[in-house]
Amino acid sequence: CLQSLKMAQEEDKEEAVIEFYDSFKDLFQFFCAHTTVHGGIRLICSERNMMKTAFWIILFFASFGLMYWQFGLLFSQYWGYPVSVAIRVHSGPKIFPAVTVCTLNPYRYTQVHKYLKELDQMALEVLSTWYGFNASEDITPNDSIGDGAGHGIKNISDNMNITLDQSIPLVLIRDKDSLDSSSAHSFPLDKKGFRVGFRLCNVTGKDCFYQSYSSVMDAIQEWYKFHFINIMSQVSPMTNVSDSSPIGNVIYSCQYNGKSCSGSEYEHFHHPVYGICYIFKSNGSDTFWETSKPGIAYGLSLIIGTKQEDFIPLLSTVAGTRVMIHKQDQPAFMEDEGLNIKPGTETSIGMKQDEVNRLAGNYGQCTFDGTDVKIKLYNTPYSVQACVRSCFQYLLIQECGCGYYYYPLPPGAQYCNYNKYPSWETGHCYYKLYKKFVAGDSGCFQKCPKPCQEFKYKLTTGISKWPSQNAENWIFHLLSHHNGKNLTNNRRDVSKLNIFFQKLSYESFDETPSISAVTILSQMGNLWSFWFGSSVLSVIELIELILDVIAMSFILTFKWHKLKK
Repeated sequence: CLQSLKMAQEEDKEEAVIEFYDSFKDLFQFFCAHTTVHGGIRLICSERNMMKTAFWIILFFASFGLMYWQFGLLFSQYWGYPVSVAIRVHSGPKIFPAVTVCTLNPYRYTQVHKYLKELDQMALEVLSTWYGFNASEDITPNDSIGDGAGHGIKNISDNMNITLDQSIPLVLIRDKDSLDSSSAHSFPLDKKGFRVGFRLCNVTGKDCFYQSYSSVMDAIQEWYKFHFINIMSQVSPMTNVSDSSPIGNVIYSCQYNGKSCSGSEYEHFHHPVYGICYIFKSNGSDTFWETSKPGIAYGLSLIIGTKQEDFIPLLSTVAGTRVMIHKQDQPAFMEDEGLNIKPGTETSIGMKQDEVNRLAGNYGQCTFDGTDVKIKLYNTPYSVQACVRSCFQYLLIQECGCGYYYYPLPPGAQYCNYNKYPSWETGHCYYKLYKKFVAGDSGCFQKCPKPCQEFKYKLTTGISKWPSQNAENWIFHLLSHHNGKNLTNNRRDVSKLNIFFQKLSYESFDETPSISAVTILSQMGNLWSFWFGSSVLSVIELIELILDVIAMSFILTFKWHKLKK
């Protein structure tokens, strides 16, 4: 029976189209004798010495183990998606960035005093009772003041019911848990353990928020601003901003690249804190703002007027103008990136431009145009500031029922004020939400990724006295004659601003993958060559060995079942 079986096998072997191995031993011997993987031939040469054979088997598989361990480390780095930054230098003509100039005074005091009269009286009582300072003459508006640096209000009915919530006075706070307004006048300010501030409670009065400061000046300003935005939020819907402050009232002279600016080279808007703002920018089609030379002579030069006599005394405590340099299509958030220009000086700002290109997807969180961000913006191009402020405003509307006066309103929403929201519970709601926002617990910063392409401007500022003592007479005379204004020889009324490129060349910081597909294949080849001194064909030989072992297993299993039957 066994002899007939062997004969049948020999017949099958002779008739087979593909000749195969008789046993696993033949298979491994053939592989070790012919493979290009180093060390394989040693297994055959040492088959008569069991000790050497065992040594080479251990060495062979240990090398495989170490190599694949390094493969694992390599792939873990690759799947971590690291990036490297390539710095490139570019040069050539470019478009001048947008420049926004604000007056640092939201409204002309002579035109809003009637709405702030009651608030000013409360502030005067605090200053007089607590500190013995009588400032009534200093903050009484002078109706004879002409057009000022601030922004006026038109088309407002005198019958508007503008109210002030006097239940939120400025008091001394013992600690964060207790507040004694009845004994506020009996404690000296500099006594330890006391802070100045005010308390905001919800409608029930059980949940209160304490807004206190160690500095008296900061406390008075924040308390005044709190009431100011509440009052002016009732006035703002009837404010006519479009033609209330011509540019000639603020910008006495404008030159760019040695040419005078025309009326089409600027836009304007009203900021609730920084007043009327003018944006000098390109409309996207004209070539006026193209620059091909660096230097102060080829930049933007402005002479800016400041009428400090008409500033709101307890709100606008900083005189001068606020300036921000930003990308053409970027909205101006003056409170975040602006800088102040001192009156009576010539301020020169030199710029250097940098471009940052980030990788999206697995390599980092960034957005190209904001369409993939869940936060809805206020009809502005995407920026981190616009996204974060839009997010906070939507959270405020969702949790408090109304919007904050400093931020733009989405359609259908209204600003918070006393009349619409009794006891202004939203003031208590706002400060608690803002504290959460500043601490980073609101989730807005996580929802607003950085743009994938971003332009940054590095600024170098120089300040000098302007005009000089010998030149101030004729300069003020010419400015008065040219603008039709009665300018006294007082430096506090004017300032000069120069903005220019220090150099036209700029650096771009481009993120690139540290480990690409080509890189990882190259490193795998280096590791394979290091451990076995072989090539890609050697890998194919191993794959062929694995396939042969699988095929051999099926063949022997089939023959075993056939023999068993």
